[in-house]
Amino acid sequence: MVNYAVILTTGSQYHQSRLTFNRPRAMLPIMGKPMVVRAMDLLYRAGIRRFTIVVGEDEGGVAAYLSSHWMPNVALEFAIQSSSLTRTLAEIARHDRQPFIITSYNTFIQANYLERLLHHYRERGDGLILSGANMSLSKSEDHYYAQVDRQAVTEITSGTSAPPGAYILSNLAVCGSPFIDFLADLTLNTQSFTRNWLDLATLYIQRGGSSTVADAAWILQVETDLDLLTINRLLLDEAVDAHILSELPGTVQIIPPVRIDPQVSIGQGAVIGPHAYLESGCSVGQGAVVRRAVVLQSAVIPAKETISDMIVSSKMRITAASPT
Repeated sequence: MVNYAVILTTGSQYHQSRLTFNRPRAMLPIMGKPMVVRAMDLLYRAGIRRFTIVVGEDEGGVAAYLSSHWMPNVALEFAIQSSSLTRTLAEIARHDRQPFIITSYNTFIQANYLERLLHHYRERGDGLILSGANMSLSKSEDHYYAQVDRQAVTEITSGTSAPPGAYILSNLAVCGSPFIDFLADLTLNTQSFTRNWLDLATLYIQRGGSSTVADAAWILQVETDLDLLTINRLLLDEAVDAHILSELPGTVQIIPPVRIDPQVSIGQGAVIGPHAYLESGCSVGQGAVVRRAVVLQSAVIPAKETISDMIVSSKMRITAASPT
């Protein structure tokens, strides 16, 4: 049984964002919670109670938040990635040679998938069970791909075009004992493998390690700012924490699904929704319309303005036409 998870919160080079001027990427909000907490909530609901959180030297805010705000009945450990991700993961494997789930702060998949992934691991017992799909919901063009022959992964590649019949991979996987032993025994120049942990999975396959893919309907690696809009919309559709937590004037029209955090100011006659998330500390002017949008802390929507299909921060607006 797998009851342990390793969470990567260090900034991914593939997650390019203009919204991190006041917080780490892992702390960007999804429906009232930091992104990393949303990713960990999926594991918690699947029964995981022990976590090692890999943080960067400049990401103390992630550790401070999780230590004081997350579930009280879990065991949290923190590992600082000071140089190479490979070296950090090898040290984790050597410290406690037991299978674990690995994922990153920006990895999302349908809610019931984790149970399927763990069942696949129990049935197959492979060294590495990867999560993959034929469809990615990310706006990013860069992906990792797994080529499979008779269910066994034969090759992992990366780039902007998928090999025929390949699965698009997410950062979520179950690392079984053979892969843990592979990690713990690594003696290579670890500086060569720091882009993504899937580079280690690639090396494992190249050295003859056993791996399969548990396929999902879709995956979403949040790697562009517009991906943040997508994951908030998905959770609104699933009614995950779609609450109104601020007092609103009686003339405000709400068109569900909507999430409004505490301490949001909304003027008379405003129209909010559908698919709108307003973070604590933002404000919407009188008569404004906000639909299919995420409005972040300290952002201001002027009176009578209509915004849709965008993310609004205190410094910029990001739409489908914006560079990400």
